[in-house]
Amino acid sequence: MSSGSSTAESSDMQESAFLKRSRAIHLGRLSLSFLILTGAIATIACEAVPFRHYTSTAKWASAGLALWPLNFDLRPTIAAMSCGCVIAVLNLIYVVIALLPSPHSRIRVLNTCASTSAIAGFITALIGLLFIIYLPSSAYPSGFTENETLYSWTCKWKNTSSTTTPLHFSRDCHNTRAGFALLCFLLGLEIVMGVGAALGSYFQRDVSRRREQEFQLEKLEIATKQVYQN
Repeated sequence: MSSGSSTAESSDMQESAFLKRSRAIHLGRLSLSFLILTGAIATIACEAVPFRHYTSTAKWASAGLALWPLNFDLRPTIAAMSCGCVIAVLNLIYVVIALLPSPHSRIRVLNTCASTSAIAGFITALIGLLFIIYLPSSAYPSGFTENETLYSWTCKWKNTSSTTTPLHFSRDCHNTRAGFALLCFLLGLEIVMGVGAALGSYFQRDVSRRREQEFQLEKLEIATKQVYQN
């Protein structure tokens, strides 16, 4: 009787420790998801400003007032904004699921959602960074050997005289640089989110294994008692 009581007490302590760890991991992942969501929105905002400037001034080329070169490539800016949108949506979904009230334990569901969000967000950010850096399938106009991007073109004017620098080019240079830095930051945060998801899944599998072992022991004890009674 004493052994059974001690085992039950130990089991209760383990369950209590598991719930405390799960709650701490849940709050940590939720805070991290809010941070990633904020960073993704900031990435979109940083890239959207120079993108809007480009779209509003590109039409001047038809009037002989071209601000942008013939070998201009807008794809890195579009890639950064697209990655920011995907990461923002993924983390918004996780935040909504995590904050929805439920009468049942959703530890397994939240672990799965956190893992999915972290993996998808990491892949998205990595692909976006690699695309921005290497610009695959670039096509150069005749006479050019490389393309200019919003970042490279606007930052070329940074050290020139302010009287010759086109309007907003300095701002666009800083914004595109910040957008790239934020995307790198998001990549790191997604790795941390993945670690949090892995920890949650590990503790959940560990407690499930112990519960199964205790269930099997209880079945064995009941079967043993029935044999002795017969």
